[in-house]
Amino acid sequence: MKRTIIAILLIVILLAVGKKEASATFEKIDPQNNKFGIHLAVVSDEDLEDAASLVNSSGGDWGYVTVVMEEKDRNREKWQKTFDRMRELHLIPIVRLATYLEDDHWQKPSPDEASSWAEFLNSLNWVVKNRYVVLFNEPNHAKEWGDKIDPAGYGQVALEFARKLKEKNPDFFVMLAGFDAAAPHKLPDFEDEELFLRRMFVSLPNWGQELISLLDGWASHSYPNHGFIGSPYDWGRNSIRTYLWEINLLGKFNAGNNLPVFITETGWPHVEGISLQRGYYSQKQVAENFRLLFTQLIHDPKVIAITPFILNYQSDLFDNFSWRKPASREFYPQFEVVQQLNKTEGKPKQEQKLLVLEDLPQKLVRGSTYQINIKIKNEGQAIWSQKEGYHLDISNIPLDFNFFFSELPKIKPSEEESVKLHLKTPEKLTKLDLSLAITQNHQSVSNQIPWSLEIVPAPSLEFSVSLFPKIKTAGYDFKILIYNEQNEVVFEKNNVEVQNSQGLIEEVNNLALGEKYRVVILKPYYLPRQEFLVFRERKNQITFKPMLPLDFNLDGKFSPKDILSSPIKPQLHRLWWPF
Repeated sequence: MKRTIIAILLIVILLAVGKKEASATFEKIDPQNNKFGIHLAVVSDEDLEDAASLVNSSGGDWGYVTVVMEEKDRNREKWQKTFDRMRELHLIPIVRLATYLEDDHWQKPSPDEASSWAEFLNSLNWVVKNRYVVLFNEPNHAKEWGDKIDPAGYGQVALEFARKLKEKNPDFFVMLAGFDAAAPHKLPDFEDEELFLRRMFVSLPNWGQELISLLDGWASHSYPNHGFIGSPYDWGRNSIRTYLWEINLLGKFNAGNNLPVFITETGWPHVEGISLQRGYYSQKQVAENFRLLFTQLIHDPKVIAITPFILNYQSDLFDNFSWRKPASREFYPQFEVVQQLNKTEGKPKQEQKLLVLEDLPQKLVRGSTYQINIKIKNEGQAIWSQKEGYHLDISNIPLDFNFFFSELPKIKPSEEESVKLHLKTPEKLTKLDLSLAITQNHQSVSNQIPWSLEIVPAPSLEFSVSLFPKIKTAGYDFKILIYNEQNEVVFEKNNVEVQNSQGLIEEVNNLALGEKYRVVILKPYYLPRQEFLVFRERKNQITFKPMLPLDFNLDGKFSPKDILSSPIKPQLHRLWWPF
């Protein structure tokens, strides 16, 4: 009796855990996203562009593509380039892992290979926050799993891959392989899906609850079987609603019957292809079937994505499933029919990470105007651009500050660009804790970069200067220019007085204290002099080298033109007379 009660309690606990984990996975899904997608045989630019034209049409954006990543094709440069192209086209990848063909079957992966797969997949900058991964393909076919039906072996591999992926990054969204629901129980080549799943979960310790807890969604091959000629109105196993039967089945195994569903394969083959295949529907009927499939299934809240098999297949075996015609750029009617169906503008979560590459000024002068170059780097997943509503913004800034940023250029992940901040400080002295962030449509989406800023009084500048060959230097026609490191004039003062070779500017505005500036002194008929100075608070001093009276044509430099423009005698006497 006690054992019975304990068993019942254990089942209740396991069911509760399964429901908790399953409901948590829905929190990772972007609500009301575009559910339209397509399965790709290859990831060429041409096929990706065609896929975007299909799934992001008629009001749609951010549709899905299912792609296959083979073990021997783990080339980081290639796949990062592919992901980057998907990012530009607003395509969300669902990546199905695969090993390699050996003779006439796919090699069985080892649990020991999970670490290298996780390392490679984690090295990529994914398109969106959710990293959708499907763990191999139809293991209830011996040819898909080392030429052997092995539920326990598949379960162990799936568990180890799920563990390693989650250890690397919790954003990996893990799904088991899609199964062939129409496969017969005919060992050693095939096993019924229900029997396979039952044996797999029972073979794992603790009813496979660890594996169940690591699953985020369910990949389904919901084909209209048998023979791929079922009606779009059929229900249950071996229909386009096979996923409902599978989800119910998972509930029987305490495997979580509330997992979000990704229909990664479905669809009808058409008679037309490289060769006519009797028994299939006409291309016109297939197009109508797909219209019915999408218009019915996209309203099911359990279904997150539908990626029919297959966009472009140009050889025997699957050419009758291909949406693109053989040796042609044209598509079968199903492409245009699905393209014209109304879709949703998806808004998937993307990781937004801002990096400021140069130190921000810590002290600015009151009542001053600044143009501050800020070099930033995009270390996230989204492409930042004004067109997409992205801006660089300052938070916690008082109302008496006037500021705006230059237009945010298009910045792809890993790219660096400079943005100019135009800022006018108030007269009030204050200390501020500001932060910079990327916003989209006026909502902060990135991390916050702290910026401690103090508004201080304007510093003074004392300077010493002499006019060669004069013993005493005085005058009211000196000019001071101050340049920043971008060679922009930030301060200008005309008619500066000099007495006994000494001058004073009581307030110098528009400076970022602690930064280096180039200070230039000018006087008519004399060559300019310059010195570099790091401005500090309050008093600053600088000494210029003697100014030479060699700029007779007033162009700021000495050249043969100055000889031709030599002054008349009274001017010469005034410039060169030492007193």
